[in-house]
Amino acid sequence: MARRKATAEELRRLNKAREFKRKRNMLKAAGAGPDKGEDVCAICDDGGDLTCCEGCCQRVFHLDNKHNCIKTLGLTIEEAKNIIEKEDFVCKNCQYKQHQCFVCGSLGSSDDTSSQPEVFQCEHDDCARFYHPKCVAQMLYPDSHHSQELFELQVAAGERFSCPMHECIVCMEVENKNDKSMQFAVCRRCPTVYHRKCLPSDILFKPKKGPKGAMRRAWKNMLPDRILIFCMKHEIVRKLQTPARNHIIFPEANVLKTFQAAPMEQDMPDQKEAPDHSLPVQIHSPPPPAASDQNQCCCSSPFDSFAPSSLFMHPHPGSCGWLDD
Repeated sequence: MARRKATAEELRRLNKAREFKRKRNMLKAAGAGPDKGEDVCAICDDGGDLTCCEGCCQRVFHLDNKHNCIKTLGLTIEEAKNIIEKEDFVCKNCQYKQHQCFVCGSLGSSDDTSSQPEVFQCEHDDCARFYHPKCVAQMLYPDSHHSQELFELQVAAGERFSCPMHECIVCMEVENKNDKSMQFAVCRRCPTVYHRKCLPSDILFKPKKGPKGAMRRAWKNMLPDRILIFCMKHEIVRKLQTPARNHIIFPEANVLKTFQAAPMEQDMPDQKEAPDHSLPVQIHSPPPPAASDQNQCCCSSPFDSFAPSSLFMHPHPGSCGWLDD
């Protein structure tokens, strides 16, 4: 089978995933496994026995039968066991190159080899979040339509960018891990980041007493050098002690149900001679009821109607963190 050279962006993402895995293995070798808060499941926000996606999303998932996460992943218990044994897990988002925008939560093509990729990944090696150009432009330049339009064009053209997760939303300064007051507090559901010193008083480290008391929203010493939070845009479900766990969306592909190994070589199959499975097969079925609103991209709205708070009417995808009672 004819082979082609990977694009520069494909190589960058592959190297990024490899570096992430290398650091993870170093931490495990040093005894800093999930019990010390390095990882939590991207679906249920809990730790335990986790399996890392070998793709570019850098997320981890529960594949054991003690959690309901395998149902969300669309796997049977036997399929999950086989994946754990082979250690070649690739989530459907990475398999089909369909990732969620971290602002609006809707799926978009992340295949930069196609003519029209829709979502683009932040350039930071420790950040695996994807964004629509318009969504991230509105987040970074809320007061300037001209800057929004210019930045949107740059991102859509493939220029590398830094997403809103790398500066405090209050003081607009970057992280300083050597200064405790400048430690980042990172929301798992949306692009909201505070310094420890800038945290709002209603983001509590301890819950208020009483059946209707304010819920805990912040956990320190659970992430390396960072604080895990659920910001005030997201309602806490008392039973879960987290927001609703409906924030992860996978491509609806019923043909390929098993996961395949991530490409580990720079040579990749020629697109002209190999079928393209990067996108899910289109299944013509009636749209789901009200829940479909969660997967609607806010970037289709005009600029003058943009309001940051309206972007977070529902919980949206977050990065890996640790939730511990």
